[in-house]
Amino acid sequence: MDRYREVSIRKEVLLEGYAGVLVRFLDYFEREHIDPETAVGDSNVFLFLQAVEICRSVVNMDSIEEVLEAEGQFKMLRRVANRLNGYPVDAPV
Repeated sequence: MDRYREVSIRKEVLLEGYAGVLVRFLDYFEREHIDPETAVGDSNVFLFLQAVEICRSVVNMDSIEEVLEAEGQFKMLRRVANRLNGYPVDAPV
């Protein structure tokens, strides 16, 4: 598989994963009555906003190194989102 195709496929999978992570954060916020727009200083809101920014930046990534870094960040954010919702930390999203 050529590099361009590998990057493209990994980005697609990563975007789907980030979508799941964002939903898990939003589920937690809804359950806990947290408004991410107004909960300035909440560490979980900060992580949610980081996930949003990474998700937005994935579209513009063109190197495997960038994608690998975003994958590492995804794994950490998935663990946090899963923990907040009572799922096993490595549960798929």
